[in-house]
Amino acid sequence: MGKKNSWRKIAIIGPYPPPYGGISVHIKRMHESLLKRNLEHVIYTNTETKEENVVCVANSKKWLLKYSLSAKENVTHFHSIDWRERILIGAMGFLSKKVVLTIHGQTLNDQINQGNWLKKRMLAWALRNISTIIVVNPKIKDLIVSLGIKSENIEIIPSLIPPTIRKGEIAEIPPEIWDFIDSHTPIISANASRMVFYNNQDLYGIDMCVALCANLKNAYPKIGFVFCLPNIGDCKYFEKTRQRIVEHGIENNFRFQTKSCQFYPILMKSNVFVRPTNTDGDAVSLREALYFKVPLIASDVCARPEGTILFKNRDIDDFTLKVKDVLDNYGRYKKSLETVSFGDNFEKIMKVYQKLGK
Repeated sequence: MGKKNSWRKIAIIGPYPPPYGGISVHIKRMHESLLKRNLEHVIYTNTETKEENVVCVANSKKWLLKYSLSAKENVTHFHSIDWRERILIGAMGFLSKKVVLTIHGQTLNDQINQGNWLKKRMLAWALRNISTIIVVNPKIKDLIVSLGIKSENIEIIPSLIPPTIRKGEIAEIPPEIWDFIDSHTPIISANASRMVFYNNQDLYGIDMCVALCANLKNAYPKIGFVFCLPNIGDCKYFEKTRQRIVEHGIENNFRFQTKSCQFYPILMKSNVFVRPTNTDGDAVSLREALYFKVPLIASDVCARPEGTILFKNRDIDDFTLKVKDVLDNYGRYKKSLETVSFGDNFEKIMKVYQKLGK
């Protein structure tokens, strides 16, 4: 499998950093792992980049329509969240193309429940024609099975491919963030792809993080909270959040890191990682925290991996209580992560490719 002439080409289609988000980081690490093994592949994305085997496509929907009729790769792996693109992917499968679709979050659930009957039937038809559907948690698999898709065509594979620690990526973190981390303790970190709302609530719980920091300051006066936000998104909400930070008197304790770069260098220096999302799929950063043995607290909105401490969604009192308990009993929680193990998700995806590529 290590020689190029023993592997037929695959294509991966989806976002590629920058900016850094869960899906784009996953694709980047797939790309790096395939390069390391000298496997022939191509990444199609809408990001301008000069990286090897990464091709920028200008108009993704028009390009995808053309590609669906002319794809030459043996296997094509999509990471699309747009329902129209998912239907087109199903059409490729109907035309006997070997296609894989990874569903990372709750987008399919929203598309099914918020769409009309025709949209639901079209999505169900498309999913039935996709060679293999990869989902990141059992809840998404159950939804797909309820649409009439065979269970054997669905694989549950979490998104995490562990990072290769690189000095260059660590150096990309702004010096003022390192200064902030060095001058504060304990360090709590969180991240989001951008500021966005879901069901009229702060999807990533940035407001919860601000309130948490304020609640913990009396017990931990030198606490430092670093929130990584590579793409601000809602600028008005960002300014309101910064104002709220000042009102809480934690402007010296809370920092946004808005440069587009990897999150793991900050995570490695964190005492605690939090994930107060009000909906989720399978967060790469959450599994990274487990990988680096950083105690983590997350909302109970979906199935979370072993080792995660759960709090009641949008309940700031329970959130504060759980984080404070971890900080107060840090050694015990740190030790509890020593036995957490990981499967090799890259190899699991490779088995899907190999099965389809025969």
